[in-house]
Amino acid sequence: MMNDESGGRESEMSIGREFFADIYALHGHRCPMSTLGGRLGRAATAHVDSLRRRAVYHIDTCALDGIRVATGCHEIRVVDEGRHVLDLFDDRNGRGVRVALRPEALAIAGEYRRLDDALDRDRAGLDPTTLAARQSEVNQVLDKVLEQLWTLPDEVLLEIAPTELDPVTLLER
Repeated sequence: MMNDESGGRESEMSIGREFFADIYALHGHRCPMSTLGGRLGRAATAHVDSLRRRAVYHIDTCALDGIRVATGCHEIRVVDEGRHVLDLFDDRNGRGVRVALRPEALAIAGEYRRLDDALDRDRAGLDPTTLAARQSEVNQVLDKVLEQLWTLPDEVLLEIAPTELDPVTLLER
């Protein structure tokens, strides 16, 4: 992290806001899964220093845009197995890292998803006042959820393990 004028470390939040703003600009809106993709990718790049990084993600979700921003990998192989797992590795030697979302991360994201899905389901039958109140509630929950996903430590949200992968086999699956 960079130092601020006082000689201390720049806050995680100030780095996070700019970093996540880049994700949301690419993705088109703020959401928990693109945020978690950024966290996955950021954690993975801390372990794979190579400029020849390749990425495989094991589910097709909004997380892909966060992974793209964090890793610089714009062509991510998606193996849709329903697992929130990112494999990031050096394509020359297969050394890399596997980063997975913990159930706690998915539970936090799910708090927003349940409310947003319910609003989408009910929207047509709501009067304007009720719709505005429900949308406000969804937005408040989104703000709370994103704050948690920006600031909770990796240990709470992610499982990180070094791995050696056969790049050819993994990329051809």
